Amino acid sequence: MNKLDLIIDALEKAKDGWQSFDEYEKALAAARELKALKPVAWVTTEQFASTAHNVTKVTLHQENNGIPLYALDEVKHD
Repeated sequence: MNKLDLIIDALEKAKDGWQSFDEYEKALAAARELKALKPVAWVTTEQFASTAHNVTKVTLHQENNGIPLYALDEVKHD
């Protein structure tokens, strides 16, 4: 079970203890939205062969051992 699953499970079990049912529903909906997100990019770190320095790169497609990046808020451009 991942962290979002734990949050959703705790919210579902704690429903009766919330002062405001609307606040509870908003929190539960937000957790479920986060769980449904798909990564927008991946970060990988590789050692640059000739200098032994680490190179970090961001790609738009999944790579081995890549760390997924998520857009947690909507950004609007004009």
